[in-house]
Amino acid sequence: MAKRPAAHQPEEHPRKLERRSLASRSWFLYAVVFVCGADLMSLEIIGSRMLAPYFGNSIFVWGSLISVFLAALSLGYWLGGMAADRWPRHAVLGGLIAVPGLLVTLLPFVYPGLNRAIADSGMGVRLGPLLASLILFLVPSIFLGTVSPFAVRLQAKAVSSVGSTAGTLYAISTAGSIVGTLLTAFYLIPLAGVANIVHGLGILLLALAAAILAADARPVRAGVILGAALLLVLAIGWQARTRAAEPGLLLETDSFYNHIYLAEQAGIRYMDFENLRQSAMRLDDPFELHLRYTRFLAVALSLQPAPKRVLVLGLGGGSFPKRLHRDFPDLTVEVADIDPMVIDVATRYFQVPQDARMRLHARDGRRFIQESDAQYDLIFLDAYNSDTIPFHLATREFYREVERRLAPGGVLVSNIIGSLRGPHSAFFRATYRTLGEVFPTLYTLPVHDPGYTLSEVNIILLATRDAARLSRSDLMARAGRLGGKLVPATDLAEYASHLYELPIPVADVPVLTDDYAPVDILRVAL
Repeated sequence: MAKRPAAHQPEEHPRKLERRSLASRSWFLYAVVFVCGADLMSLEIIGSRMLAPYFGNSIFVWGSLISVFLAALSLGYWLGGMAADRWPRHAVLGGLIAVPGLLVTLLPFVYPGLNRAIADSGMGVRLGPLLASLILFLVPSIFLGTVSPFAVRLQAKAVSSVGSTAGTLYAISTAGSIVGTLLTAFYLIPLAGVANIVHGLGILLLALAAAILAADARPVRAGVILGAALLLVLAIGWQARTRAAEPGLLLETDSFYNHIYLAEQAGIRYMDFENLRQSAMRLDDPFELHLRYTRFLAVALSLQPAPKRVLVLGLGGGSFPKRLHRDFPDLTVEVADIDPMVIDVATRYFQVPQDARMRLHARDGRRFIQESDAQYDLIFLDAYNSDTIPFHLATREFYREVERRLAPGGVLVSNIIGSLRGPHSAFFRATYRTLGEVFPTLYTLPVHDPGYTLSEVNIILLATRDAARLSRSDLMARAGRLGGKLVPATDLAEYASHLYELPIPVADVPVLTDDYAPVDILRVAL
């Protein structure tokens, strides 16, 4: 007996189905890919601040981040396309966004300990940040990479429109990436701090995933995700209260240029940038030059004993400039530091004055030199970006600009962290060679005793236009006659006795130029 044909059930018009599901509307998917694109690039920008306190802010850190994010996007695009063909449902898209939301929200709980362990493992400046980037960012970035191809599959109505649909969605995602980059770099970092930004990025993804599920008529799943987000917010608040109670912590904040850490211990107030100590001040004697290298800077007075005008590039806590200001009442001191927040911290926490004789400028040091028409008796270079000198402040072109700003008899004084000889001395020797292209006479003063010269130490370089070079005994004699300003005369003579008089080989290191200044590579060259 033949089966009775089933009654024909007319299909609902596609537009009617679209009206029934908010998640199916074009503008909704546009918003999803925009937010995910912004979130991903914001995470990449803030990732540099997550790594910098442990690995510095070198080209290796940025190379690691960019490589990992690009690899994650490649995998995400591929996997997202396959997943979309197999499970083309909005609920799946919500899950793909919820997973990185959870992982990103948890990052601030784990990245300090992880980064510290990797940094202490001795993997080196290349492998260390690369491994940290892989562990922290690869998986969440892969999931975020799946969003755009998945959205294309959901949005495309016919094969003939796939090209325009894909182009539109990827354009909107890229626009989101631009907004996320600019918003994070220009505004969020100094306003919210690294941990708060990362937490916020994760919570935003969880909220977006919940919105997709709710719009797709899946309220229970949406509620579960929102509940998880609420628990994470409570955990974040608990962590913030615990962090605020850290003994001795005065300030921890992010500026546009630095992660600034301010703390007190045993009567000393410290300022650190990322993984480098910048300044230290005794609370019972704020004008003491506590860090040893700052006292060695005073040896420059042996070559220019009566300065009238001084320029310092790089402020930190301002220990040396404020001591100059106090000990030389007829001296005008100008300081240029690129970071306005550093200037604010120095004046608020380190008693650095601002008046007619102490002028603080929030300017890049090179731009200040280029735009200045003043002549200085002493110019001190003490600008460090994390653990290295910004390359544009270490080139032959820059030193020529500095030389033009020196008055007759003027002296350039540069603080360098490096090794005098041995396998890690390339950075110092390249700097020495580059300075020698501009100044005929150089004096090298390692801050520690000769037994430490194979290790990294502060090295003070004095550069002059005077062709006549002083011997160690002559430099010590001049230092002993200075009368005790900045440091006692006997101490200054002892510092002058550190003058390094052995030849410094430079044939195997480059002259640093604006076109070629691989300072990050030279810092770790073997």
